[in-house]
This record gives sequence, C-alpha cells and structure tokens, in this order.
Amino acid sequence: MVRTKFSTPTSSEYAEYYENYISRFSPPEFLPAFEAQIDELNSMFGSLPAGEDSKPHDPYTWTLKQLMGHLIDCERIFSTRLLRIAANDPTPIPGMEQNIYVDNLDYETVSMSDLLAEFEHLRRSNVLLAKRLTPESLENMGTASDAAVSAKANLFILGGHVVYHAEIARRRLGLDT
Repeated sequence: MVRTKFSTPTSSEYAEYYENYISRFSPPEFLPAFEAQIDELNSMFGSLPAGEDSKPHDPYTWTLKQLMGHLIDCERIFSTRLLRIAANDPTPIPGMEQNIYVDNLDYETVSMSDLLAEFEHLRRSNVLLAKRLTPESLENMGTASDAAVSAKANLFILGGHVVYHAEIARRRLGLDT
C-alpha cells in the first residue's frame, strides 16, 4: 500500500530559510496535493494571452517563462538532494545561485506548454520516487547548501516552493482575488 500522508518535518530537519516554503505546504495527504500542483500550474499558465508569458511584470524581473524555468531547475536540484539524502549519501551537496540559471538557460524560445510538460515529467518522477521511499529513508539527514536537511524536508520544500511562486504569479496576473 502506497503512503499518501507524510508528517510535516520538524524545524530541526531544515534550515530556517526553508520555513518560508515548508510553512506553505502541509496538506493532510501529501502525495495527492504534491501531484495536483501539476494541474494548478497548467491551469494558471496553460492559456495565457499571447506574449503574456514573455513580459516582465513590475516589480518583478523574471518573465513567467523564466519563473516556470526556475521551478523546473529547482525541481531537478531539490529532487537530486532528496534522492541522495534518502539514500544516506553523506556527501555535502552544494547550493545553487538561481539567477545564474535564469541568466544562462533559454526559457524564452521554448513554448510555455513545453515548459509545463517538462515540469510535469519531473514532478511525476518525484511522485514515483516519494511513493517508494521508506519512513526511515525520509528521516535521513544530509547537508545541502551548508545546512542540515532531511529527505522529507526536501519533499516539503519542493511543494512549498511551487506554492510560494504560484502566489507571486497569481498576484502578477491579477488572479489573487
């Protein structure tokens, strides 16, 4: 039987700066909510008016395509952290500088539908990974960005990161009513 519920990580399982994400994502059933973020992003970004996804929205500097690219990049990086820490790999994992990715990877010549499809593939892979992680592996601690973090906290960071940026995107698009 696949577990769909994961207890929220305690503050001892992650650095304080991740509270911003973890506090935004504590659903009663983790896996359905985690997977549902695919549809939420498709709904928000899948039918934007032409050009809307490529223009910056003041006061933000990224376009919506760059924002979607950022979600993709972080999905990859945090899932690698999840995998390595769940496997009890003791190797410290370096941090990332998000602006380097946005500045050096091309998001603007890719369609929003392709970006959404790429995120969907990554997230579905992470759902499958989460389904096979044991309670013990989720409790494993590692080091990422020079801070202690559990495998489980990485799952919640992934979910909360999407919530955080979706909130910003809704405000940008006037959908937060």
